[in-house]
Amino acid sequence: PVASTPVPGSPWCVVWTGDDRVFFFNPSIQLSVWEKPMELEGRGDISKIIQDPPHKRKMEMTTSKDETSNQEAHGEHLMKTKRNKIEQVEIAKPAKEEMDGKNLNNTAHRTVLPLEERINHFRDMLLERGVSAFSTWEKELHKIVFDPRYLFLNPEERKQIFEKFIKTRIKEECKEKKSKLLQAKEEFRKLLEESKLTPRSTFQEFAEKYGREHRFRMVQKKKDQEHFFNQFINILKKRDKENRIRLRRI
Repeated sequence: PVASTPVPGSPWCVVWTGDDRVFFFNPSIQLSVWEKPMELEGRGDISKIIQDPPHKRKMEMTTSKDETSNQEAHGEHLMKTKRNKIEQVEIAKPAKEEMDGKNLNNTAHRTVLPLEERINHFRDMLLERGVSAFSTWEKELHKIVFDPRYLFLNPEERKQIFEKFIKTRIKEECKEKKSKLLQAKEEFRKLLEESKLTPRSTFQEFAEKYGREHRFRMVQKKKDQEHFFNQFINILKKRDKENRIRLRRI
């Protein structure tokens, strides 16, 4: 974020990012959303706030006229130079004193805590805030920017740790996904075994009876459910055939 403006009469703030995107932040509940909150619907001043980002306002400076033409020319030159140098971002933050206190506190942390410990805190924040391993820094920024641990690292360190984090998380999430699929398959198999199915049972009958069962819904795709069901029925048919052959021999 490069700037924010509180919305009068509400706990919300309008926040601008470096790429000119806008989101809404509620500091009282630490919530960031891209869409306009319901309680701000119908308010005409929201559009005006969004169209007037404070960081794009140029500071106007006035000068008094000097008595001589040389002084005027010199003064105008100085003022133009100053305008170019002091054009800056105005950031209106909600709960300013509280936020300033947090910034000072985090700066102190950055000074006192070892780098490795600050990195660990930053990684914990990324994990706790649900940062997606398959997204980008810009898209995930709104999830973490108001967390106090965000300021534990400088801008360069943040992006470096973020890139390392998502590479690691991609591998971990793939393993977790595979593990969940195996667990879901095993629970689905147990449900099939407990259902007293016969070689003539159909998937439709099974789904109607157990469709609301948690173990049934653990396998989310219908084609996978049918596949596991058919595999189990084929095993039952094979057993039934083997039993009939054995009985004939007797």
